[in-house]
Amino acid sequence: MLQEMSLYYFCFLLYSFAGWSFEVMLYIIRDRKFVNRGFLNGPYCPIYGVGALLILLLFGRITNLLSLFLSSAVICCTLEYIASYVMEKLFHARWWDYSELPFNLNGRVCLLGAVTFGTFAVLLTQFIHPFVAGLIGRLPVLVLYIAAGALFVLFTGDCLWTFCGMIGFHERIEAIAEHFEEKVDEAREKFRELPSREALRQRRERILKHLNLQHRRVIRAFPRMKLLQHNELLGEIREALRRHKEK
Repeated sequence: MLQEMSLYYFCFLLYSFAGWSFEVMLYIIRDRKFVNRGFLNGPYCPIYGVGALLILLLFGRITNLLSLFLSSAVICCTLEYIASYVMEKLFHARWWDYSELPFNLNGRVCLLGAVTFGTFAVLLTQFIHPFVAGLIGRLPVLVLYIAAGALFVLFTGDCLWTFCGMIGFHERIEAIAEHFEEKVDEAREKFRELPSREALRQRRERILKHLNLQHRRVIRAFPRMKLLQHNELLGEIREALRRHKEK
């Protein structure tokens, strides 16, 4: 039982890494730069790992490829929809939005994603996982346990570090908005005699002081993220981060 759990955990991390690599590659092709696309700090997107395990556990024995394709597309889109909804409620932000794509459902899932998930499921069950499971199965049991335990500690630590860093994200955004709304007249008076470029630079520096490193990394990682409130401010935060990085 423990050996089987360790095997599945390895697969979870491996497919999470594969999903992260896929996201990073798309971003590199589109914007010609590297960005850590995961919500967590490490090189993995757990939603891909969870989706892969659900496919293997629920549909791994289905031989009809069309049924496998459709079932996997439904379960993965459901998982993505739930993840989008939960993260929105936790952090008051929409982390991805497919509203511009055809056949989307509330901007959380779309037909293109469903086709991608279904295709991946067929490849996973028919070709990828048998090969991966064979390789992992060759590891000595003791090595498997030690490696799985070490990776579990690292992954759990990353989750705790990320969520602790993201606590109060919405409150930080609210504080930035309130700070500038309350002191808009004061700021105008202070910057009246400054060149407009210098005034803007000082404003951006004041914005960044309200955000920790985790907030900054996540904002960069999700370029299509939208805040439920103060979304206009998010654009200014992105510009401040870009200017800060160029220094």
